[in-house]
Amino acid sequence: MAPLRLMLLCSLLVTGPLWAAEVSNVSLGHDEGVYHLRLEARLDAPPVAVFAVITDYDRIHRLHRRVRESRVIRRIDARTTEVFTELKGCVAAIFCKTLRRIERVTEYPPYELSAVVLPDGSDLKSGRVRWRLRADGDGTLLHYESEMEPDFWVPAMMGDALVARSLRNTTTDMIARVEVLARKLVVGGGEPWVTERPSHDTPVFEP
Repeated sequence: MAPLRLMLLCSLLVTGPLWAAEVSNVSLGHDEGVYHLRLEARLDAPPVAVFAVITDYDRIHRLHRRVRESRVIRRIDARTTEVFTELKGCVAAIFCKTLRRIERVTEYPPYELSAVVLPDGSDLKSGRVRWRLRADGDGTLLHYESEMEPDFWVPAMMGDALVARSLRNTTTDMIARVEVLARKLVVGGGEPWVTERPSHDTPVFEP
């Protein structure tokens, strides 16, 4: 199981959305070297299934094609796990980078997940991500927030606008992949998750 968390600077590796996801209220920002992203989305799968996908730590590559490796480093307790991820790719055949990241992930199943980058062993000075899920009929309303501060040189020619746009596109693609995988999950009786409702759908956050 593994987190889905920060789509960091290797988010530059994806050119555009692969799926027409129901994404709205996108907010992008850059301040003193830190990139911020917030968005909302509706996924056609219930929170239980979405949560199962984003906590599949050993198969993060299914959510981002640039992931070369992901694995659990250690499980601290029932809710907390440290996860290693390595991403690799190039932007316009000009800037290539292998990005290594270690995150401490905290789970609040099945409605919330947060991850914080541990700078030691990571190519980031700081970073964090938060997934907040709320049941909406047979689907899920998602509030997603992330921020990251690279610990390496970023070519000026790339520009903050390009970085921000790539972060948005990659995150949108990631959410679309989460939706597809969550819809394929099955329960013991063989029925798709999309035909089942979670045992409770009390939101853990206000929209």
